[in-house]
Amino acid sequence: MDKSGDPGLFGRWFRGLSLRAWLIVGFMMALLPVALLSAFWYLDYRDQLREPFRQVLHTQHKVSLALERIQGNLWDIATDVNDFAQTGDESYRDRFETAERDIAANLCDLEMITETYPSFDPVLEGVRQQWTLLLEAASNVSPLPGGADQPLMRFESVIGETGKRVESIAESMRLLNEESHRQALETMERLDRFAAIAGVLALVFSGIGIFIIDQALIRSTDKLVEGAMLVAGGTRNREIEVQVPPELASVAQAFNTMLKQINQQEDALSAAARADGLTGLYNRREFDRALDEAIAVSKESGEPFSLLMIDVDHFKQFNDTHGHLAGDDALRQVADTIELSARENDRAYRYGGEEFAMILPGLRTYEATAIAERLCNTIAAQTLILPDGQKQTLTVSIGISVFSPRVSPPNIIELADRALYAAKMEGRNQVKVTG
Repeated sequence: MDKSGDPGLFGRWFRGLSLRAWLIVGFMMALLPVALLSAFWYLDYRDQLREPFRQVLHTQHKVSLALERIQGNLWDIATDVNDFAQTGDESYRDRFETAERDIAANLCDLEMITETYPSFDPVLEGVRQQWTLLLEAASNVSPLPGGADQPLMRFESVIGETGKRVESIAESMRLLNEESHRQALETMERLDRFAAIAGVLALVFSGIGIFIIDQALIRSTDKLVEGAMLVAGGTRNREIEVQVPPELASVAQAFNTMLKQINQQEDALSAAARADGLTGLYNRREFDRALDEAIAVSKESGEPFSLLMIDVDHFKQFNDTHGHLAGDDALRQVADTIELSARENDRAYRYGGEEFAMILPGLRTYEATAIAERLCNTIAAQTLILPDGQKQTLTVSIGISVFSPRVSPPNIIELADRALYAAKMEGRNQVKVTG
């Protein structure tokens, strides 16, 4: 600065630095002593922390992919074996053999991926043994339309245990991660000693940059930290609102976008797990859950509900005549009609094969019968357009049972099945109510 008070060219430039520039200068000065000591502990960091973590993460990624494929194959096998037991269609056996080969290949991949980790050996051996039991149980399943025989029940028990054994591989991976973290902590303790020396020196230089951290930056940082802690605690429906500085606002926007994508993916996965892949209706698993819930609500409120068991008449003959693709398309059209007939609070499900179910809250016998009769007549009058352009018709038989907490029938599904059987025996294309 000269005698006139002019700070000069350098002074004006220095005062005109942006917040980002001040941060860069301040942190560079604070990190200068750290840089002088970083060479001493870099090798220790690389050999004891970075490389082991990278190897574990790489292994975890490969193991996760293999486990996802195996779990998907197990689901396919369960579906194919059950469908084979219900229909006797040999195509399900071919699909089973394909899934069997895929699982065998994925198990070999897991052994290769984890060969440097002896802790996986007993876990993989247990999975191998359970897989052998599963193949043996599956080979004993034979077609038995109309119900589940002992071999099929045995198969379902074994495949459930196989799924648990496969999940134990993920548990082993978690233990490996914990061990890697423990080793990393030991390394961090050594690095902390070096960092302490660098920190003392950094404090001397960091004071120069402290005054540039204004209140707006602190508040924005606190919001980001608060949002991250909420997400870590399971709250994912709250966005982080940060306007300044622009750098942190961009981080907050990216964070909010990521949360929306995570929520959308979780919702999509949840919906897919509850839906039947062919018809789009709720599946059998969701039906079992919803029926238990309906019974509990009925007992609590005292209000009855009705259960409709719907079966497509002569569907095997339809499949034999027109082919399975036409049969699948016909089931989709029937399912659409059933779904359109449901009230706002009603729910329709694919119970299995050509059988459907509906839960009708708050309806008594005469009300449920009226809906069932209307549905039966609608389907009978419906013209089905097959993939080859043919026009066909189908009919359905419907059995009705009503759950009333005051009467408490022993098994509402069994009662509806009895009514459905009576409708079949008396000529089909009609509605019967449990007597």
